[in-house]
Amino acid sequence: MKHLFILLSLLFFQVFVHAGDSRYRIDTAYHHDEAPTRSIEAAQSLAFKPYSGDLRLGFAKGETWIRLRIQTDALSEGALPTMPAAPLVLRVGPYYLDDVVFYAQQKGHWFVQQGGDRHVKQRQNCPDDLYCFSLGALEGNTVTVYLRVQTDGVRVVQTSVMPAEEVMTAAMARINRMTVSLTLAIALLVLSLAFLFLERSLLLHVFCWFQLSVVFAIAATTGVLAQWLPFFTAETVNDLSNLGQVNRVAIMVLLGWAALKPCSPAPAYQYAVMTMMGVCGINFFWLLTGHADWALKTNFGVLWLNPLVQLMGVLSGRNFPPKLRMILLTGWSIFLFFSTLGAFASLGFLGGRDHMGLFQSIGDWRLNGVPIGIVVFWVVATEKSNRKIQKLQELQGLQIEAAQSKAHQEKLHERRELIDMLTHELKTPLGTIKFALASLKRAAKSQGESLERVQHIDASVNRMDAMIEHVALSNKIERHDAHDSAETISAQELMNVVMQEYRDVQRFELSIQEGTFFHADPHFLALIVENLVSNAVKYASDGKIKITIENQTPAMTCFRISNRVADESSPDENRLFERYYRHPNFQNHPGMGIGLSLVHSAAAKMGATVSYQKADQEVIFEVRIPC
Repeated sequence: MKHLFILLSLLFFQVFVHAGDSRYRIDTAYHHDEAPTRSIEAAQSLAFKPYSGDLRLGFAKGETWIRLRIQTDALSEGALPTMPAAPLVLRVGPYYLDDVVFYAQQKGHWFVQQGGDRHVKQRQNCPDDLYCFSLGALEGNTVTVYLRVQTDGVRVVQTSVMPAEEVMTAAMARINRMTVSLTLAIALLVLSLAFLFLERSLLLHVFCWFQLSVVFAIAATTGVLAQWLPFFTAETVNDLSNLGQVNRVAIMVLLGWAALKPCSPAPAYQYAVMTMMGVCGINFFWLLTGHADWALKTNFGVLWLNPLVQLMGVLSGRNFPPKLRMILLTGWSIFLFFSTLGAFASLGFLGGRDHMGLFQSIGDWRLNGVPIGIVVFWVVATEKSNRKIQKLQELQGLQIEAAQSKAHQEKLHERRELIDMLTHELKTPLGTIKFALASLKRAAKSQGESLERVQHIDASVNRMDAMIEHVALSNKIERHDAHDSAETISAQELMNVVMQEYRDVQRFELSIQEGTFFHADPHFLALIVENLVSNAVKYASDGKIKITIENQTPAMTCFRISNRVADESSPDENRLFERYYRHPNFQNHPGMGIGLSLVHSAAAKMGATVSYQKADQEVIFEVRIPC
């Protein structure tokens, strides 16, 4: 933060410096006229109003006549009249004045000299961006000259008088100050391009365009653009300068929007930004159609309105990173303060000389160009640093999650190993119990005793055996990678094996497309097919079961099985694949409700899909297996 304040302090220091000379007293007066251009002879008889400091008339139409009477303060303080007269130079600014005509009477004739950014600049006496007019030596210790000013932009006229030998010194001081701002703007542009090369984002793209527009605006408002484009006419360079000013304001609006977009500002802010961008588009149209005065006036308003809109966006935003809201609130509030003072000063609402040159115009590139760039660049750099910290934290979080996942996998492995051990160990005593039950059954039959008790025990043992088998199969499905063990399996051969378990093959209607193959894990595939066939055999109302196997696409094999069921026996579609779900009408039938859940788990492990539908009284299961 301290580096930001240092940069801004240096920038504003160079803004505050104002070149002037207290050795000469200038009595200034003006007359504004919207009538057609007058001659110098006619202008002398006009009613002039005295003013002090810089003349500020806002956006005025027509021409402005300025009368200057210059004399030395030394003479007024009683200096000797015999002191040698020094050649003087009148410096007029700012640079963006379109047309400045200088009139001075010499030996009964009017000497006329023209300046302004629409004409060839007089450089022999004024090496900086101001317009210099030679006054010569004071004749009679006083000289009266006239200026005629016309411009499309804000009408602010600055005048100063100094000896000719001091012009170069004053010009170099002004050039140095301008160079500081231009250098800062170019440096920010280069840094923004470097940031954009390293990381692409909407804010960085807009920031690069903004910095480019600031460099262009500085070059245009200081006369550097005219030096860069010597092959263009002065009129063309002036038009490009106006386009640059409108473009800079438009990009400034976009820059504020790009900075606030991730923070979710209110819809009213979005509409306000769209409205200002629409106005900027209209300004471009006016410039291209020769209505520069309309465009510059409206651009003036957008420039002042923009910080208000951005403040509204900052206040309405919901997702601000820490400290960013306060930074933007402070920055846009300061800019609004300076913009408001600048607007009042430019429009003539604030009287008196601006000794520091701070509020010469709301469009001063030193106030709304480079400082904004510095602040935004600081925000971008801070956000980039925060993102690095966030990525580091995310990486650390991922490492922690990976460690936790590894520990979890180890626990799962231990649990699965325990399940394998238990199922294996339980199978042996269950086998013993089954063998003993078979002996009891034979003994009961030979002695004519009731088998009911033995049958009940046998059913419980079978149920426990089925549960252990289910646990073992589920554990196998979880730990087995079906993709690594996939094989090419003939559909016809698979069904031949499955059908061997059923004696009544007449109840099956098999339709197998010739040359159909599965590419899947053989154990999982067999589990799916066997359980679906077993389920159909168990619940088919009329005993008929239809099985169809076909290649729907080169990359997909479809297994479809259907059977008829009574309406009261239709399963619940929402619970069909739940573990241990059984239809209420079949609670007394053999089974545990685990077959379809195993089918669903095995299919998911294979990357296959299982679907169910009921058409009339027919229940249809379809398994789509990728090849």
